[in-house]
Amino acid sequence: MEKNLTLPASRFTVASIANHVMNLVQAPVEALRQYYAHVLERDINLRQTWLLINAQTAFFFTAFPVECPLLVRLLCCTWLVHALLLCKKAFA
Repeated sequence: MEKNLTLPASRFTVASIANHVMNLVQAPVEALRQYYAHVLERDINLRQTWLLINAQTAFFFTAFPVECPLLVRLLCCTWLVHALLLCKKAFA
């Protein structure tokens, strides 16, 4: 006896799944963007939001180092200065 199984065409395409995943990833960033805009009392875009996240991460790694070599501390400090300069340029 031959068994045939008919599969219906999926209504999901690769593009729709990719869009859904991107929306899930960007939802927290959008919430942060709105929070930063509220705190700064001005509208900011997603690039500026990412720059602020980068600066906060650099600060965290610079200000709270765990026993690490001096070179790593200098790299983190350099990262922080670079991130702050990018923020200054983006918000000017």
